[in-house]
Amino acid sequence: MTGFDVALGRELARRWLGDPDAVLFRQVRSDTAAQHILAGDVDLTLTALPHTQDAEAQVDFGPRLFDDGYALLVNSTDALTITAPSDLEGVPVGVVSGSGASAALRATVPFTPTFFTYETFGQALEALARGEVRGVSDLRRRLVRGLQDVPGTVIAGQFSHIPLAPAFGPNEPGMGDLVNLTLQEMFVAGDFYDLYTRWFTGDSAPTAEVWPGRAMVTPEEAASATSVSSTIANIQARGRLRVAMVSDRSPFAYLDAAGDPAGYEVHLMRLIADRWLGDRTAVDFLPVPLDDGLRMVTSGGADLLIGAVPHTREAERQADFGLTIYVAGEGLMVRAGTTVDDVTALDGQQVAAVAGTGSSDTLQQVAQVAQVSLVILTKPTLEDALAALESGEVVAVVGDRADLLGPAYATPGIGVTADRLTRVPLAFALPPGDSSFRDLVNLTLQAMDREGTLNAVYEQWFDDGPFELEEWPGESGVLLRIAVP
Repeated sequence: MTGFDVALGRELARRWLGDPDAVLFRQVRSDTAAQHILAGDVDLTLTALPHTQDAEAQVDFGPRLFDDGYALLVNSTDALTITAPSDLEGVPVGVVSGSGASAALRATVPFTPTFFTYETFGQALEALARGEVRGVSDLRRRLVRGLQDVPGTVIAGQFSHIPLAPAFGPNEPGMGDLVNLTLQEMFVAGDFYDLYTRWFTGDSAPTAEVWPGRAMVTPEEAASATSVSSTIANIQARGRLRVAMVSDRSPFAYLDAAGDPAGYEVHLMRLIADRWLGDRTAVDFLPVPLDDGLRMVTSGGADLLIGAVPHTREAERQADFGLTIYVAGEGLMVRAGTTVDDVTALDGQQVAAVAGTGSSDTLQQVAQVAQVSLVILTKPTLEDALAALESGEVVAVVGDRADLLGPAYATPGIGVTADRLTRVPLAFALPPGDSSFRDLVNLTLQAMDREGTLNAVYEQWFDDGPFELEEWPGESGVLLRIAVP
């Protein structure tokens, strides 16, 4: 057996068990793979399984490893004129009989495409090579083979997206940590991308979400991971949500002048309570420090933790996380009307940073890569840095966006640029190992995103929208409601 999935499986065996041969491969079909996982026939499936909403409700998934979906394979000489399905009017396109590509393409454009239908993918590639068609439409995982079989071709105009990801059994937080943290290590070290380009020559690997931190987990530690169950049953019994909240994180979650919870994530939780329980007020917010909040969701003392909670590798070992709802990271606070919109505009300028935060080192590293020369003035507090910005002593303040946004929005004439020097995902922290509850949270966010509700809330609280939530195709049979006796 050979291929990308096999090579990845051997690499995981090497990292986990010290032996790349300590793996037994069993070939399964993508439409029945979840059944094999649930039956215990296999521990893990790799990138052949589409991460759909329906599959999410059955098994758990790791990060996206391949961006599948319908796309176009064209000659590089046509790459400038054929960049999307809308460029195909009157252009002959090859499709394979029964592949679904023709129907998908018809649904994408307002005109009737010119199709040449072939019995096999190889015949379609031969037609492209001899100029009978100017493009071949199929799933990306097939088109990457065409890059090697027909030299001088490129993949263009992908018009649907189906993430392929490793899958494993539900309610197994240790397995989740083992898969996720190992792949995080491979992303950061570049090992995953080396493996990808070895098997998908000429193709680019999907951009992975990277969690800050250095935490890892061994198979022995994963086997001892504990889980919290029955979160949904607890919500049913009390008829309300218990939400731990880091309450000094404006505009994410904070107490307003009247002492009432407010902010982007509070807004989302009230909408979620309305969907689940039919009452947007059926949620109790419990102000806590971050570490106490993580302990509460880990012990079942709270259903969720909100308040600009960073999804780090260390936090992943404590709790589960929902989908990323905001991308933070190091940013720049500036005066209104300034020409400073990214690090290149800081050449020859003075910038303030708060002592002990690490922002100064990050900015220096980014500036060095961008060949920008600047002066960083260290200030004891964020208030001092903001005062230096208002007085004109500095042209910007560098810091974590989660720290900068509240003071910036509260100070007239001050804002935060959309540019991120680093990227830190923020998400709801959830009880570990309760897959049913995590599915409920994530599928609710997916539904809110498709309706436009999520982005509408985002734009009420932030000025750098629109926000793009990770998307899983298809429909889920999960009822996004909690029945209360």
